[in-house]
Amino acid sequence: MAPSSTSDDSTKKSHDPPSEPPAAKKPKPDNLDAPNKPATMGGAHEQADKNHTEDDFPDVMPYNNDFDKMDEKFNGSCHCQSVQFKCKADPESSICCHCSTCQVVHGASSQRALIFKKENLAFTNESLKHLAFYQTHDKKVGRHLPCKVRCKTCGTLIADEGRNMYLMFPALFHFPDSKEPNEWAPTDHIFYSQRCLDIVRKDGVTFWSGAKGKSDEC
Repeated sequence: MAPSSTSDDSTKKSHDPPSEPPAAKKPKPDNLDAPNKPATMGGAHEQADKNHTEDDFPDVMPYNNDFDKMDEKFNGSCHCQSVQFKCKADPESSICCHCSTCQVVHGASSQRALIFKKENLAFTNESLKHLAFYQTHDKKVGRHLPCKVRCKTCGTLIADEGRNMYLMFPALFHFPDSKEPNEWAPTDHIFYSQRCLDIVRKDGVTFWSGAKGKSDEC
């Protein structure tokens, strides 16, 4: 009788090299601009939001806002003018940060910042090529928010980018008389417990030992 032609498939398969599973793709968040916990100035003691990276920044606000179509109320630039921007509304608020991180990164006793909604700002397309990001929380180059934004060419610091808001520096704005609007004066001083210089107090201005609304008043 002729031997059976039936073969043991399981024996054959045992000699086949194991197949490599397909490399898992890193999931991309549905909405990179989705609200997250608010960022504080400096960011040195915050946990990074790793959903935001340097690779995806041209696709999210404020970087993907149409510069040509946005109304202009104010405009500004870095020192070499490689980075140019405009805004269509006044800032939501104005603060002065005295944290030790901002002192070192800015080389100053404190840092003034105007807090804008990201939808109210726009950069020229050319400007995006000149932006660089730095993460103070882990002292690395990158865009895990919150982070510092600067011009690659002249080194001018442009902003503190938070998860929801964009904190820009007043000296970058161009005003007809070179004077900042009075209503942009800071209403809060934060991380004042880390100050290296005392500030003359004015009525209506609050001094916080740490983050605004999350620490004791000084």
